[in-house]
Amino acid sequence: MFIYEKDYIMRMIYGITQMLAVILFGKKLNSEEVFIALGDEFRGSNDLLLEMVDKGEINAAEDRLFDIIETSGMAKDALGLLILQFYDHVNSKDDEFLARAEFDREEILPGLKDAMSRIGLDVSEYTNI
Repeated sequence: MFIYEKDYIMRMIYGITQMLAVILFGKKLNSEEVFIALGDEFRGSNDLLLEMVDKGEINAAEDRLFDIIETSGMAKDALGLLILQFYDHVNSKDDEFLARAEFDREEILPGLKDAMSRIGLDVSEYTNI
């Protein structure tokens, strides 16, 4: 795949995550609003997931995200923002970083759709690129 095609996919995923945050939850990602929505109880989960991604432990972080979805009891809106923030953060990594972490950018949208469906939201109409 050519570099400009990968850059296009990266920009499209970024746009999708930002759009979904505003449409579904009325919030912008990477803003104080997300941290407020998560509350003190779940802010640590968000920080842990992002830290794991930064360390290149993306697959383990994604598994942890799904554990949080299934067991946390977190409100649907907070879970949705957590999911969007997670995949937006993964998408912000360059292709070399993702390759070293044994994660492919093309895994982001299917993971996002799966995670959102687990909280009862079908976002497939928004995620076709």
